[in-house]
Amino acid sequence: MGLIVLLGAGGTVVALVRGGGVSDTATVPASAGLVPAGFLGDWEARVDGAGTRRLTLGQGRVGERVLSLVVDDAHRHCAFAAELVRPPDGDRPLRVGAADVTSGACTAGAPGVLALLPDGRLKWENAAGAESLIYQRPVQTP
Repeated sequence: MGLIVLLGAGGTVVALVRGGGVSDTATVPASAGLVPAGFLGDWEARVDGAGTRRLTLGQGRVGERVLSLVVDDAHRHCAFAAELVRPPDGDRPLRVGAADVTSGACTAGAPGVLALLPDGRLKWENAAGAESLIYQRPVQTP
């Protein structure tokens, strides 16, 4: 079973379990959160030979879960969630804590930083700076 987190209008976060129904719903008013609008929503990265990463950023405050990540490749399906550690401020990027595994047989992820790039993409980098990945908005099909 995999966990998919969707962000709807008004900041409602709904977690769906594959093959099951709604398992959890929480609402954070958009005006109450610290995540800037440009970060919010769905992002996707394709990693050569390692499948797809689907990242969703929702609204929240420090200490609240704002990030969900689904990793799909030929060998695994895993879902993760991470809390907001620090919102972006000036030149400092948005910082999230270690990503807890919410579904699948995977290892927890390292804390990371997220920054919006000038071309509209999103860069994730682990807090140690040893790994990075560039995300873009998923292509919308009519």
